[in-house]
This record gives sequence, structure tokens and C-alpha cells, in this order.
Amino acid sequence: NDPQLACHNQQRGCEARGGEFLLGAEVVDILKRNGRAAGVKLADGSELLAPVVVNASGPHSFKINRLAGVEESMRIRTRALKREVCHVPSPAGLDFNRLGAMFSDGDTGSYARPEVGNNILVGSLDPKCDPQEWVDPDDYDQSFSEQWKTQVMRAAQRIPELPIPEQPRGVVDLYDVSDDWLPIYDASDLPGFYMAVGTSGSQFKNAPVVGKLMAELITRVEAGHDHDNDPVRFLLAYTGHTCNIGFFSRLRELNPESSYSVIG
Repeated sequence: NDPQLACHNQQRGCEARGGEFLLGAEVVDILKRNGRAAGVKLADGSELLAPVVVNASGPHSFKINRLAGVEESMRIRTRALKREVCHVPSPAGLDFNRLGAMFSDGDTGSYARPEVGNNILVGSLDPKCDPQEWVDPDDYDQSFSEQWKTQVMRAAQRIPELPIPEQPRGVVDLYDVSDDWLPIYDASDLPGFYMAVGTSGSQFKNAPVVGKLMAELITRVEAGHDHDNDPVRFLLAYTGHTCNIGFFSRLRELNPESSYSVIG
């Protein structure tokens, strides 16, 4: 359950296969040549040329889409949402790391799971009574608010002995949220520019298969397939099921079956 370690492992695996990372480099423009995406321009003026560009920039996804000039034609768009995730000690005498389970409680609008150090992680299921703070991912308040105590008190309705410290601990960061909280895995109106965005909250565990799904989509579209009118179908190797990638289209209508929450 360590996302930083998981990303580090992914980085090392990519580098072992020839991938390169430029950490801390800021993308300021999407290069275009002959009506296609042609690479990216960085803040230091350097240009990285490529036949295909994939927007997988998390909470910055809408900014990158605007640089590419593709946002206006999308029916489903993304925004950055501030999130507070709480870390609180387990009740005295309870080894929650060993005995605890992940649970999701729609009645209290919260979820919880074990966290390192015999702590309990408490998050929100975005009940309608909670305000949502949509922010600029380059300029937002990274401190905890009253929402921290509210979320912990909700969890305490199910765990009455749960300690509620005066000093908040946990994580304040951002989700990359689409209009219906379901991801966008798609091409765009700019040939050569693709998107794996709107993924926050429910898609981290799916990253490995999403990489294969995007590779299949890109390979087919670059070979001339009209994905918008005849969606690419992707075979899931271990289950044998077929995934219609059109389900994740930027041109879809709002999905009424979505929870419109972190559950997706």
C-alpha cells in the first residue's frame, strides 16, 4: 500500500527497458507538426520529439490537454480535487495491521484500511453533504482543514474506541477527477496525442493493465483504426474477457451508473 514505492518500482522497470525520466522538468507546450502531436517543449527551452505523446499527468491533466488544444472538443473533462486522508492510531490493544481489513461504509460516507505503524487510514466517499474543493494543482492549500476531524469522527461511529488526536496526520494532495469520476483512456482530436487521465481514487491498482490497454489503443489508432466510431476492443489476458475501450471515451455522455465518488 505504498504508492511511492510502487511508482519507484515502475520507474526502475521502465529504465531497465530503455525508458528515461526527467524529474522536475516542466512541460510548457505540446509541439505540433503537420497537424500531429510531435513532442513536448520544456521550461528550459529544450524540445523532446516523439511520434506519440500520452497525457498521464494526473491532477495536471486538464492543463496538458489545454496545451494540446484538445479540451474544448471533449464531452468529459478533468479537474483537480483537493483530498484529505487521515492517519490515526489503532485502538489500544488492537493489532489493526494484522487483523484489520479494508472497509467501505456508505452510511457514514467513509472508508478505512490498515496503514503502516498500526495506524488506520480513513478517507471520504464524497457524500453530498461534504464540500468539494476544486483547485489549481500548482497553487493550493496543502494544510488540513476541519474535514480531517469530520472524517475521523465518522469512522469512530463504527470503531467507538478509535483515538482522535488533536494533531492531524495523514496526506493532503490531489485527485485527477473526470466529470463522472470514471477514467478517460482515449485518443484525441489531435492525431498522435492520447490520454490516460481522470484516474484518481479508483484506478491506481489498475495501472499495469491500463498500460497494456493504452498500448493496444495507440497501436491500432496509429495504424488507421477509427476508434471514435468503431471502438477498439482489448482482450484481458488472464480472464479472457474483452474490454470495450470506448467505455472510457472522452466523447461519452455522463455515466449514470457511476457512484460519482472515489469508488468510481
